[in-house]
Amino acid sequence: MKRNILIFIFLILAATSFKYRSKTQAGILNPDSRVLIEQIADSSHDPDLGIKTEKDEIRSLENQEREAFIKKDTAKLSSLWSAALVVTNPDNSVETLSDIKIDFSKNRKPMVSFDRIIEKITINDNVAVVMGHETTTVSLDSDYQEKGVTRRFTNIWMKNGSDWKLAARQATNISEK
Repeated sequence: MKRNILIFIFLILAATSFKYRSKTQAGILNPDSRVLIEQIADSSHDPDLGIKTEKDEIRSLENQEREAFIKKDTAKLSSLWSAALVVTNPDNSVETLSDIKIDFSKNRKPMVSFDRIIEKITINDNVAVVMGHETTTVSLDSDYQEKGVTRRFTNIWMKNGSDWKLAARQATNISEK
């Protein structure tokens, strides 16, 4: 609705600015001016509409990875993670994909929440670097006690063909609640 109002206002301003330059002696908009106004009003000519940038794609993948992690959706995570994934965990251990799969198969503490705030995405050729912070809350025991942890993270995504895969991750705890 707001977009339509803005387009309408723009069209009025554009038509007014063409008043002296674009009208024929009979007072009718010349064909070039009419084409310009039609293109502005027609959203199908807008190259930015509906087109995702690589940064948008990485943001989406980050969110998919976060959601799959909290749900322990190993099938989805396998589709997002590189076979050569290497991670420096907040507990200061370095793990490969096989190590992470073993961790997932163990009875881990249930995750109550997992929020990720992306502060910066930088893309160079086929490498995307994502930096930010995240907060996780895990259930400690059957008495409904929870522990929240905030950490800084860096995720490295690599593009192979048309697919981005998480290739490396580093996370460091910065506070405990």
